Amino acid sequence: MGITLRKIIYEIGGGIAGSKKLKAVQTGGPSGGCIPPDLLDMRVDFDSLKEAGTIMGSGGMVIMDEDTCMVDVARYFLDFTQRESCGQCIPCRLGTVQMFRILDDITKGKGRKGDIDFLLELSESIMKGSICGLGKTAPNPVLTTIRYFRDEYEAHINDKKCPAKICAMQ
Repeated sequence: MGITLRKIIYEIGGGIAGSKKLKAVQTGGPSGGCIPPDLLDMRVDFDSLKEAGTIMGSGGMVIMDEDTCMVDVARYFLDFTQRESCGQCIPCRLGTVQMFRILDDITKGKGRKGDIDFLLELSESIMKGSICGLGKTAPNPVLTTIRYFRDEYEAHINDKKCPAKICAMQ
């Protein structure tokens, strides 16, 4: 703890495969968040990660290159968390499913104006109304990808284009 993301990625991990450009670092497992390259000099500790909108979780990291679609990343993690919900509390049980459906629509070119704001509202409701840690952290991938990569959401919704050319826009 206390080492920078830059040191972990480039000195310990050997950098990005294929000389690609770093796009994001995902920390904290499926309920963690995605950190942009301009925060690479951030120290990896509980407080710094929390300030960036993510968590330490199990301590794992996923390094994403320029060919990654951040909207699809959020959809991927919400798919996992909505399936893992125990169903005990309504915000997590229904909210994560609704978030996943919106993200799925966005990645298919069916996103609508207002989806980003609705995702932010749903995230707040889920985090406040959930009983356990899963529900309280499930929106993190969505919140951080909107916070740091909002332009990708806007391209999907407004232009019906995936900047990374990953999503099959219909």
